[in-house]
Amino acid sequence: MIYTLENEMWLAALKKDSDTFSTLVSENAVMVCGGYRCTGAEYASMIKDFGISEYKISDFEPVLETDNIIQVHYIVATAADCPENSDLAGIFHVTSTWKKTADTWKIIFNMDSRIYTE
Repeated sequence: MIYTLENEMWLAALKKDSDTFSTLVSENAVMVCGGYRCTGAEYASMIKDFGISEYKISDFEPVLETDNIIQVHYIVATAADCPENSDLAGIFHVTSTWKKTADTWKIIFNMDSRIYTE
């Protein structure tokens, strides 16, 4: 199920759909992406300017799982839709922590790290 939610999050980013992104990420989530730290609400507001043209998730693995917390790690490969977004293109390690409140899962922590393949 969390794999599906991660895909929904990436699809929202691809479509620049900040409303859908906001339903998946807690407003107070800690988001550390590209060396930048912000809240989930701040990141959601940036999604409308997110410029990827494709993504592919691989090597998806749960790291920790309880009844209401799941942490996952995976690799995502992305492509940018224009040169000014080239910093969004590449291959990244990603870790996300999801928390279930009532019957709703939301990200409370997300962090990526670029994989250098030189």
